[in-house]
Amino acid sequence: MKKNDYFTGECIDQGHDGKGIVKYEGFTHFVNGMITGEKGKIKCIKMLKNYGVGRLIELQKASPERVNPKCHIYKGCGGCHLMHMSSHGQQSFKTKRVKDCFERIGSLHVDVHDCLMQEDPWFYRNKVQMPVGYNKDHHLITGFYKQKTNDIIDCQQCLIQNEESNRLIQRVKELFEQYHVEPYDKVTHQGNIKHIVTKKGYHSQEMMLCLITYERKIAHIDQIVDTLCKEFKHLKTIIQNINPKHDNVILGDEEILLYGPGYIFDTLLGNTYKISLKSFYQINPVQVEVLYQKAIEFAELDSDDTVLDAYCGIGTISLSVASHVKKVYGVEIVKEAIADAKNNAVLNKIDNVEFVCDDAGKYMMSLTNQHIHLDVVFVDPPRKGCSQEFLDYLLQAQPEKIVYISCDVATQARDVKILSEQGYHVETVQPVDMFPHTFHIENICLLVKDHQRAEKGE
Repeated sequence: MKKNDYFTGECIDQGHDGKGIVKYEGFTHFVNGMITGEKGKIKCIKMLKNYGVGRLIELQKASPERVNPKCHIYKGCGGCHLMHMSSHGQQSFKTKRVKDCFERIGSLHVDVHDCLMQEDPWFYRNKVQMPVGYNKDHHLITGFYKQKTNDIIDCQQCLIQNEESNRLIQRVKELFEQYHVEPYDKVTHQGNIKHIVTKKGYHSQEMMLCLITYERKIAHIDQIVDTLCKEFKHLKTIIQNINPKHDNVILGDEEILLYGPGYIFDTLLGNTYKISLKSFYQINPVQVEVLYQKAIEFAELDSDDTVLDAYCGIGTISLSVASHVKKVYGVEIVKEAIADAKNNAVLNKIDNVEFVCDDAGKYMMSLTNQHIHLDVVFVDPPRKGCSQEFLDYLLQAQPEKIVYISCDVATQARDVKILSEQGYHVETVQPVDMFPHTFHIENICLLVKDHQRAEKGE
């Protein structure tokens, strides 16, 4: 098989990123857009030592789970990966992916509940960030970078981003054109506007707009701000973020407040949160409530429990469980997030939560050395998973239950394997579809202390 050769193959499975896996003459090819069970004519577009990359040219046998993607730029954009699959097909793919990771990486053969899907999986993202540029006709466009390029695909309405942000960004683009505000060019380093970012509160409806610029001055910014504030009643604050660097990092260090207080508010499970530009806040407000409710349900919390929320961010899990327990400790290494968490506790008049800025592993060691007994530990680490130090001290602390929430099921399965080999057994595994139409999954794993094993001294 050589590059540009054609062959007919059947998709036998799908990889972690949703690409179809096709075996041909004993060699594996990854083919974007193919679903398990489908057959088609495929063109080999790349050959590497251990695998090939193919492009589906003609579908000869379609899966019953195949649907026509609603988005007209779906194939080129790359922001969504599974829009050619039905909701049931996406659910099966995500559930199987969790099960496969636990078996292959964690050596754990466990029951995995069906992924909890979103009833209305459209216009769900509460945060939008779009680069600004010119098309070939030198018209100003906003959209998304084509995969592995700096070319922007024009997008006037993204189907997974909230509708008001779609409208706001289009209006900003129109005003930039009207006042001849130029986008930044990555090659020549000319122009000014790099990205447009919006955030929207799902319950509050409050909106934030951020203009990320290369230079400090934005031409006619007073007129632009005045127009937007008159036309968008939910727009509560406008920020300019200045990023003079030439790398791919979106946000710079300097901010100028153009309108409003510099933040918005939203509620989650009855608590109110202050959201600034750099605050991390879950992007799917409907499904995050499903996620947290399930995590709390699995923990079976008691009013006398002492709980640790590791990698706590701005305190959303800590504050959500506070009313169910006696005491909550929250630890996070990002100082800005801890400042937000403390402010959110005050905002909601919650006084049984203690937030600390520290490395999660070192803080676990501190709690262990103080002989503070933990009944339940909630763990929600970044994509890379838990540090070995944290896992070591978590095992020393011996909480009755560990509720491990993860956005990367592969590193979660790795960590759960370590815990399961040291006195814990997996009780429940529940995926939640936080990111419809993409291959990303949020997963909850409940681990319970194995008392029989502990009593035998194993």
